[in-house]
Amino acid sequence: MLELTEISLHLPQLPDYLRGLRILQVGDLHIRGYGQKEKHLRRIISQGCDLLIFTGDFCHQLRFSNPFAIQTYEPLRVGLSRQGLIFAAHTDLALEVCEKLLEECSPSLGAFAVQGNHDPNEFMQHLPRLGVTTLTNETQQVHVSNGSYFNLCGLRGYGRSTIDIAQTMLTTEPALFTIAVCHYPEIAMPLAGAGADLILSGHTHGGQICLPNGRPLVTHSFSGHQYATGLERIGSSFIYTTRGLGCSVIPIRLFCPPEITRITLQHGDHGETTIEATRL
Repeated sequence: MLELTEISLHLPQLPDYLRGLRILQVGDLHIRGYGQKEKHLRRIISQGCDLLIFTGDFCHQLRFSNPFAIQTYEPLRVGLSRQGLIFAAHTDLALEVCEKLLEECSPSLGAFAVQGNHDPNEFMQHLPRLGVTTLTNETQQVHVSNGSYFNLCGLRGYGRSTIDIAQTMLTTEPALFTIAVCHYPEIAMPLAGAGADLILSGHTHGGQICLPNGRPLVTHSFSGHQYATGLERIGSSFIYTTRGLGCSVIPIRLFCPPEITRITLQHGDHGETTIEATRL
């Protein structure tokens, strides 16, 4: 049931040198092995893009949560606690599969990733050898052509307490178009207020288990259903929250198919934006 969501996103503030920029957004893999979804993803990655963005949670981590515990800002701790029973993340398997996924990866502007709440530090430190730049509460100015750049901001998401918006935005160039990446969609409004034109996030799985109309039963986001899935506008900015590819706890999705997202940036009025989903 994997879908490729194609978005032609029109923004009046988009500079001419970013017209036609193709972004491939991949989130919440929760890698359990190299199966059919991963094969489809490898094929889509091999088709090429300008910018490959991973929004966190590469690793699968089994946990039995305490339904009465309040969501914490701190990173998950392996073992038994008031949050439930947490097992170690499958980092070796995730790295093995990621290496295979990226064998034919050649985005012209690079591949980038932020840390999700299931991605231990020891996993993230291996991504650069696979050609993926990790962004940890920092901004890079990405060179496009002829001396043109845009801001690419990445916030650390290994628990909400690791997020530092002020530190991340400190080195942005205010005059440049800004893309911000954060695992948690509830950070969208402060990021938009700080100058982000496009925000890419994940974490919610689109609900994973939804009603027939696609409304999530649970989002695990502090902003509830707001920004829980899909494209939403925040003033002159946009956020896209991917449903991701994987599952947490049980490998079941209901009325919420997994997705890969390909966004093409265009200059123009917001109303010209189009979204089309294709089943792979």
